[in-house]
Amino acid sequence: MLKTYESTKLFYGQYPYKITYVRLYGFPTQSILQNERWGWWFDVPTDDYDKARRDNCLKYLRNLSLRGIKFSNSSQTHVYFMDKDVFEKAKKRYKELQREIHIPFIDNLAETLSEYDQNIEIKNTLYHKKYRYKIILKFDKHLENDLGPAIATTYSENENYHLNPNIRRFLDKSPTVQSFGRYTYRFRHSTYHTYAIYCREDIDMEMMTFIASENISKITKVVLKDELDK
Repeated sequence: MLKTYESTKLFYGQYPYKITYVRLYGFPTQSILQNERWGWWFDVPTDDYDKARRDNCLKYLRNLSLRGIKFSNSSQTHVYFMDKDVFEKAKKRYKELQREIHIPFIDNLAETLSEYDQNIEIKNTLYHKKYRYKIILKFDKHLENDLGPAIATTYSENENYHLNPNIRRFLDKSPTVQSFGRYTYRFRHSTYHTYAIYCREDIDMEMMTFIASENISKITKVVLKDELDK
């Protein structure tokens, strides 16, 4: 069943529309498919007719426009559209190969987002229902040894801030042991983890940017849907 979703963001920062298809290209050879070592789990055409339909669909999409279309291949093929008319043409063809459609929740989403000079995220509610800003910190030795413990100690009980679990772990005197089934491991701070601080208002965000300026990777502001001038 084809699913349709309303999006509050631009894909790759510029494409308002997206259609997800069954995998259209990039299939392995029969020798790889038959080799259990590779363990190919992605979708493959069931017969020559199915393969021809996918090939024709891909050719059609690539001929729709010389620009304004982006392809991304994973277990499925994702096609992103900048122009609504091109998107509408694509939507009408090869429907049996389509799995998901994403459209902007307002027609002028690109223009609306361009009005802001900050990174914004459009949501129905604030972060954790009361925080307007999210700050992402980059990991380094300064965060691990000095900044992280200082923020966790100073702001873990401050209602104007919400620290995500990885920052709260700076309060732990010994590494946390976590279990997954029969496997256990000790938590270690690293670049593979996300370190996020949620701030209630502008002044709280500004205070945190002063404290953690060198380690700030990104600041995102929530704009509620009902705050937009549609």
